[in-house]
Amino acid sequence: MQAIVYNRPWDVQLTEKAEPVLSLPDEVIVEIRATGICGTDLSIISGEYDARPQVIIGHESAGVVVATGSSVDNCRIGDRVIIDPTYYCGYCEHCRKGLRNHCLLKAGTEAGVSVDGTFTRYFKTTQRFIYPLADHIPFEQGAMSEPLSCVLTAVKKLAVTPYMRTAILGGGPIGLLFYQALSRHGIRDGVICETSPQRIKLIEGNNFLANGWQTAPAFVPKKNQYDLIIDTTGSLLEKSMLAIADGGKISLMGLRNNQQTINPREIADRSISIIGSIDSADTFKHAVDLINSGTLGLEKLITHAYPLQDFQAALQDLGCDPVKQQRTNQIASLKSVIMI
Repeated sequence: MQAIVYNRPWDVQLTEKAEPVLSLPDEVIVEIRATGICGTDLSIISGEYDARPQVIIGHESAGVVVATGSSVDNCRIGDRVIIDPTYYCGYCEHCRKGLRNHCLLKAGTEAGVSVDGTFTRYFKTTQRFIYPLADHIPFEQGAMSEPLSCVLTAVKKLAVTPYMRTAILGGGPIGLLFYQALSRHGIRDGVICETSPQRIKLIEGNNFLANGWQTAPAFVPKKNQYDLIIDTTGSLLEKSMLAIADGGKISLMGLRNNQQTINPREIADRSISIIGSIDSADTFKHAVDLINSGTLGLEKLITHAYPLQDFQAALQDLGCDPVKQQRTNQIASLKSVIMI
């Protein structure tokens, strides 16, 4: 089977790989129909996030069950399903403390990072990580469950309230899913800051935002401006500290390598909370239920779809250029998916 394989930074190739086979009674093989291109994939390609060489990347997926082990009882061959790619053992110290997203076995079990992922035809997992996809929901929308679950985990940690003046930094898929989640928590006074003119045009042209939410082409911080700042870029903590109000919260979600300078005294003196979050922790079922409800308007978010063979064009449209070895804000898509 053909697969998108990461070899080293800026070297990703369409490569022939062996199809997975069942070896344990609880295993499930899914024929992948759609996989979303994640910011983590882009960071792996650019060398900003470590991955195992020769690994198949990709992890936001939905498809159809084509094989099951003898003990599998929550799905059958032919079922439309969503895959939770974030393995957790359930018995290590972190899992038992409720930190499944930091399972101590994660370093060797992470789909699309340390073990083969889903930018390919077939993917093997176990029944613990399989969820049903409703018949009326397109596969590409089902694939949004993983990023949505990550957002819901972060929102749960933030303990948001309806009257927070809010800025979301970055109008990509994670930023727009944050908008969806925060709106459902009653936040109506918000702005999405996005430096890509193409993305701003897509957000506004698709009428994605409602209520009092608006877009801005840049984040220009002012004192006591926001009670809640969501930084999906991973590079705007210094500016966020200038704009956050006393007692405010800053959520860091981006996986970009950079160094920034802040005064730690200010965190204590102004009662500021800086809260990091990654992956999903006990929110995947909630995300699946929201996806299956069909109420999120994801057809406005998923703007581009490509066959596996056109993955290089897909990367280019997301501002990631392996030839020039650079990432830019010349982005022609909101959410892009690979359809197989």
